[in-house]
Amino acid sequence: MDAITSFIIDDESQSRSFLRKMLQQYFPEIRVTGEASTVAEGLTGIQHQNPDIVFLDIQMNGETGFGLLNRLPKIDFALIFITAYDQYAIKAFRFNAIDYLLKPI
Repeated sequence: MDAITSFIIDDESQSRSFLRKMLQQYFPEIRVTGEASTVAEGLTGIQHQNPDIVFLDIQMNGETGFGLLNRLPKIDFALIFITAYDQYAIKAFRFNAIDYLLKPI
């Protein structure tokens, strides 16, 4: 079985590191192929990596994960939001998110 590829987009390096460690420990079949700390880096990473799953923060340095998603021509990956703000849950599921993780994870 091929590994499931994932990409983490979060402006907090500690959150990215913790999520990567948790994935390695509990879900070794999910391989983190890249990370980004901004919307621009995230767009580039998604387009180049073509991940199976994207872990996406909502609030990032004045931009949002929703803005990133709106700039993609299509969303052809599973989407899991990671955020400290539970008020975005309904909007997240409008983007067909498969899950919504509240920080701290």
